[in-house]
Amino acid sequence: MSSSAKPGEDHEAGDTARGPTPYSAGHNIGARLERLARLVAIAGGMLLIGVVLMTVISVLGRYLFNAPIPGDYELTELACGVAVFAFFPYCHARSGNIVVEFFTGGLPARHKTALGTLHNIAFTLVAGLITWRLFVGGMHKLKDGETTLFLGIPIHWAYFSALLGAGLLTAICVLVVYRHVHALRR
Repeated sequence: MSSSAKPGEDHEAGDTARGPTPYSAGHNIGARLERLARLVAIAGGMLLIGVVLMTVISVLGRYLFNAPIPGDYELTELACGVAVFAFFPYCHARSGNIVVEFFTGGLPARHKTALGTLHNIAFTLVAGLITWRLFVGGMHKLKDGETTLFLGIPIHWAYFSALLGAGLLTAICVLVVYRHVHALRR
């Protein structure tokens, strides 16, 4: 690798003596988290498409053959809850959350970044709280053995599936806070 390499540039093949620069390591982790968030969101979208197809088949079966899919609303309820948590990380990673700038629109960019940092710290705490409570709730459902009424699907499956999305959201929140703090230091 030449001496003119900048922090964050990839190393040439076989150049492992120096190791990654701190910036490139953080960038790689962030890029991997964002790719994972995208894949999880795609999986959530596919899950919702499955729910839509199941609902259409169930409604047609109910009206045409008097034979709906048993427990379709249980499956819909569980799948939609999981899908929502699958979308949160990608939405936050892409800054897709709604922001109302009625009072802050005229602030200088540095002040907006500082305010954004505070907001993201608060959101990180909330995401961490949600993740923790999903874990606690899932453990309770696992211990109690609670299932859905008609299909007997264990409820803890939905909790732990949603927990993956919530945990990824928390990690993305930490990444966004890191990026805001890094931008404030410039």
